[in-house]
Amino acid sequence: MQPTEQRTSYPQEKVDELGFLKDAFKKVEVAILASVQGLTVAEVSELRRKLHDAGVKFRVVKNTLAKKAIKGTPLEVITDDFKQVTAVAWHDSDPVGPAKVLTAFKKGLEKFVIKAGFQGGLRLDANGIEALSKLPTMDELRAQLLGTINAVPAKLLAQLNAPAQHVVGVIQAKKDKDEKAA
Repeated sequence: MQPTEQRTSYPQEKVDELGFLKDAFKKVEVAILASVQGLTVAEVSELRRKLHDAGVKFRVVKNTLAKKAIKGTPLEVITDDFKQVTAVAWHDSDPVGPAKVLTAFKKGLEKFVIKAGFQGGLRLDANGIEALSKLPTMDELRAQLLGTINAVPAKLLAQLNAPAQHVVGVIQAKKDKDEKAA
């Protein structure tokens, strides 16, 4: 190949990977970049398992392919963070799940590095990802919402029953007083 020529064809494996990443990154809610350099196979496997259990997709990517895949998407804000060995954790609908899993994993393993992230059209640094991890998950938010919704009818029912309970209490007291007098 001459120095001025550009390579125009890629192996099918890279074409498939690029297609997969483009499709995945089009609909992503959150993406977090991390470095798995220096981790053992067992540590990476444990991380994969934890992410899988949380429903988070995870892949170690070639930086050039990842940069091509995010071109034209909101994820372009993290293009410059694809350096060295990069792994991407992403989720299509839960913005907090990947941050929680990766932050918890980092606490147990100091050599694991969280590089940057993307959420809501913004680039997040490590501190932003830490803050994101402290937010409640979608399931926790749903539980809080259901608790709030259920609390209103419960309080209403208690208020409706209160006068009846007072009447019953007064009648019971009158009955007890009459029994003592008799």
